[in-house]
Amino acid sequence: MNSTETILAIILLILIGYVSKKIGLLKPEDSYTLNKIVINIAIPSLIFLAMFNADLSNLKILLPITLICIITGSLCGLLVYLFSRARGYSKKTKWTLVGTSTLFNSGFLGYPVVLGVFGATGLVRAVFYDMGSTILFLCLGILFILIFGGKYTSIIKRTLLFPPLWGIILGIIANILHLNLGYIPLNVLKYLSGAAIPLIMISLGLSLEVGDLKDYFGAASFVTLTRLIISPMIAILMVYILGLHGLEGTVTVVEACMPSAMLSLVLAASYDLDINAAAACIFLSTVVSMITLPILISLI
Repeated sequence: MNSTETILAIILLILIGYVSKKIGLLKPEDSYTLNKIVINIAIPSLIFLAMFNADLSNLKILLPITLICIITGSLCGLLVYLFSRARGYSKKTKWTLVGTSTLFNSGFLGYPVVLGVFGATGLVRAVFYDMGSTILFLCLGILFILIFGGKYTSIIKRTLLFPPLWGIILGIIANILHLNLGYIPLNVLKYLSGAAIPLIMISLGLSLEVGDLKDYFGAASFVTLTRLIISPMIAILMVYILGLHGLEGTVTVVEACMPSAMLSLVLAASYDLDINAAAACIFLSTVVSMITLPILISLI
């Protein structure tokens, strides 16, 4: 399947979720149930199999991908922070926009795109990129605790118990130890991982809401520009500086072009920030990414 076909299939799955919500076939709150299945079962299975079957002999090449994610996300967050200060946004809105510009949808959207275009080998690279997103999520959580108050144990516990993270850890351990999992467990994992992509896309469609966009269009537009245009430009520069080549460099740049992460909405809700602003940024950047992603992939 080429990049255009992959993106079109993903758009159709998102539309199924969105239309199902509009016609009452599914409810917006159903996305929470789907997200739990995806995050706790489907994605960990997908990641585990990817890491279990991966060639991990080239970790020196794969680890810089994580570093690029952290640097790119941090620079994007800093840029939007300066923009928000210049525009005089409130404290809560300002830090909400920082969260939406720092965190990539490198898992929920990145995995399906990379897997569809570059296959299982590309997915391994995407997992290492998404590890950087997890680190950024933890750092933002600690930063928001310092700014708005809260418990360190809450964000650390949320990160350490994050099932996809354990999918990475257990997959690497099983790979290194050459564990024989047996026919039945492997088949179960394959069935569960096969459910990940359609459930992710339908859940994303259920979560998208256009209502708040008109009130935050300016802010959401700048975040979208940062996430979809400036971010991959930074990644291209970092790939060149660190000397990444081939699939490592390509997947890194593609992942850097992902829209705002759904996790940024979790942060906004957890610290009583501007949830409407977060929703507007996620919606606009996700919709526009359906246009920019095929263009970017075709160019690289």
